[in-house]
Amino acid sequence: MIKLNKGKLSKAPKSKISMSKLPFLSKKNTDSKIKERISMKAKLILSHILIAVIPVLITALIISSQASSSLIEKVNTSNLAYTQKVTEILEDYITNLENTAKIITGDLNLIKSVSRDISSYETEFDMKFDRETNFDNKIKALVTSNESIRNIFFVKKNEVIGFIPFERTAFIENFFESPELTAVNQAGDKPVWFYKLYDTEDIYLMKNLKNAISGGIVGTLIIQIKSQGFIENLNIDFGENAVSALLDNTGKVILTPQNQADIGSINDFDKIDGYIKDNASNGSVIVGSFLGNGSSNEESSILFGKCSNGWIFYLQIPVSEVLSDIIHIQRLTVILSVIVVITAVVIGIWTALSISGPIDYIRKKLKQVEQGDLTIKSKYEGDYELGQLSRSFNQMTQNMNNLLLEFGSVVAKVAENSKELNNIASKSASASKDVMEAVESVTSGAAEQAKDAEQTTVIIRELVSQFNDTEKHFSYVLQSSQKTKESSNTAKSTLEILNLTTKDTINLSRDIQRDIKKLVDMTHEISSIIGIISTISEQTNLLALNAAIEAARAGESGKGFGVIAEEVRKLAIQSSDAVKNISTIINRISTEASKTEDIIMNGASIFSRQEEAVRNTDSIFNEIDNNMDTILKEINLAYKVLEGLDKLQAKASDAVTSIASIAEESAAAMEEVLAGGEEQINTANHLVDMSNGLSNIIDVMEKQMNQFIITKE
Repeated sequence: MIKLNKGKLSKAPKSKISMSKLPFLSKKNTDSKIKERISMKAKLILSHILIAVIPVLITALIISSQASSSLIEKVNTSNLAYTQKVTEILEDYITNLENTAKIITGDLNLIKSVSRDISSYETEFDMKFDRETNFDNKIKALVTSNESIRNIFFVKKNEVIGFIPFERTAFIENFFESPELTAVNQAGDKPVWFYKLYDTEDIYLMKNLKNAISGGIVGTLIIQIKSQGFIENLNIDFGENAVSALLDNTGKVILTPQNQADIGSINDFDKIDGYIKDNASNGSVIVGSFLGNGSSNEESSILFGKCSNGWIFYLQIPVSEVLSDIIHIQRLTVILSVIVVITAVVIGIWTALSISGPIDYIRKKLKQVEQGDLTIKSKYEGDYELGQLSRSFNQMTQNMNNLLLEFGSVVAKVAENSKELNNIASKSASASKDVMEAVESVTSGAAEQAKDAEQTTVIIRELVSQFNDTEKHFSYVLQSSQKTKESSNTAKSTLEILNLTTKDTINLSRDIQRDIKKLVDMTHEISSIIGIISTISEQTNLLALNAAIEAARAGESGKGFGVIAEEVRKLAIQSSDAVKNISTIINRISTEASKTEDIIMNGASIFSRQEEAVRNTDSIFNEIDNNMDTILKEINLAYKVLEGLDKLQAKASDAVTSIASIAEESAAAMEEVLAGGEEQINTANHLVDMSNGLSNIIDVMEKQMNQFIITKE
């Protein structure tokens, strides 16, 4: 076991470190994090459950849904046929009873017999015999032939013909004031049905009997019918929650099967009544069905059939009764789903353990790698997923181990280069500061030279102005001596001014040195010119003296020349004074230029790789030859000398102006050097800061590298 220590390998104990804290392993541009919300084991178990249960549930739901709708439709069709059949049976039963009533009302002898009272007979015996023959025997025969009929009797004013199970007098009084009689009278020839009268559970069929001759109402025929006949037709077998009933035309319950609970009011009777009214033209028997709540809050199939007497057969079958088999299948589906879920959980747990076990093993190994131990190896082998994952894990740790070894050597090398870079940057910053100080000194000297050059230019201009005044006095002499030989050699000066395209400090320094040398040479040239001017002034003074002597000898004719000679002598004296002033200024310029040259030369040692050179600007000045054989020649020579002085003074002025320009350019160049030097100092300081930051980063990297446990190859 080894660990890295500043590029060297040394033994060290194991230590823990989070690899996410390593700067060289941390990346800012990584993928966005995905939070794990459920374990892989739970995912596998849940997936097995879903795969097993979802198909079963979907299949069961689809089958049960399709089966439910199909079954409801088929059962409703069957139940509607059943309702039709029961309604027809009830209709036949009702029709049979109404036909019995028709038989009675159509028997003329019977009507004649019940129409008479005791006054129509000779004796009471005759009345009894007639009624027994024409009424009692016939009624008994009808009651005997139809088991549904309990009793038949006839009610007329103040008399009841036939047997009644209640007190006759009270019955007669109540009957003729009852709503039943009113309903019968309103019905005319049609029979009217009643139920549960006179404290009985029987059904009553009532119809008025009319006299065949007079057409008057004789009385009311009452047929008392057993309710059992109707109840037998109401018995159904559609489940314990299914109910049936016989309703009147207002929705009230007439009869219900035995052992059936009271169904209460019918909630959907309005739909039944509306359907019957809409289909009144379809015949006396009307059958229909719909889904509703009926007499309960449970969804039910409502079936009904209307008979000719207005009574309605009502059948209410809960949908749950129809779908009981489907519900049973759904329960079996739930049980099967639970069994499948349990099986899927067991298989899922086994599968999850078989998959998550090796993954958990690799996870623990990765946790050790995360803590810095790169010597960990996975034991799984094989050509499948886990074997490939194990080999990839081992190869990853080996690659990381090799990477850290190489990284350690790179860190050591970078640390060494960082220190060297720091030293170089520090030296560069120090040298740049020295150069800046020297350049500032040179810039100050150049500024002083520019000021002196400007002062020299002013003096030369004053001298030129005085020469111009002298030239005016010689103008009339020049006009009379046009043939006088004038010769002057025009001096040409070439001043090469190098465009300072500063790329680095070395080239600028060389340009400055070359300009300073030019400045020194030009001051020497100006000194030579000043010497020549001084000589010319002395010669002019001598010429003026000779001219004055000659003018004195000439007498009156030479007075004009004497005046001119005097003016020339004064001009020569002024020129001599001006030459002295110029010489003093030139000497000062030369002294300052020499000092500047010394500074530049001294700065050459600071600029280790910079060379300052100033090329001499060759200036050629032609000497003025004055040849005067006579006084005129001497005067002409003096004029030419003055004319030559004017040109020389102009050249001197140009030279001084050039010196000032060069000094200004030198100062500007120095300012550029200063700006470049400041930037170079800032760059060097920034480089030092970067070097220090790099050293700090390397120290941190070395500390973190030391916490890894790796193997040396």
